[in-house]
Amino acid sequence: MIAMAAAIGLALWLVMEKTRMGAAVRATVDDAQMARGVGIDTSRISMFIFALGAFLAALGGVIGGAFLGIYPGLDFEMLPIAFAVVIIGGMGSLGGAAIGALLVGLADNFGKALFPEVSYFTLYAPMALILAVKPTGLFGRE
Repeated sequence: MIAMAAAIGLALWLVMEKTRMGAAVRATVDDAQMARGVGIDTSRISMFIFALGAFLAALGGVIGGAFLGIYPGLDFEMLPIAFAVVIIGGMGSLGGAAIGALLVGLADNFGKALFPEVSYFTLYAPMALILAVKPTGLFGRE
């Protein structure tokens, strides 16, 4: 599961940073009106990115479901963790998402193991600290 996540993350980073398609996606995200002005079909790009995100979410569910066990209510347990990852890593940064996921995973697991009575504090304290110091997240764009 970790190797698959690393391979997908590396592939996404390479596509986003090294290809013409990645440049079109970045242009659409940064300024859709200007991207349309230079001839990029922003609706097609947005549709493609939405489909890619849905595919990757489904793939993550298929791969992770065998290891984690899926049950009703799991979505409400994962939502605060995903929120903390996005806040800590910063919006619009694949590297920030990876670092944020690593930090949140470590903080959450060590917090549950060492301080089970305040485990939510160990999840949200780093998030609040990073928001206070750098509101865009560790690797977020301003």
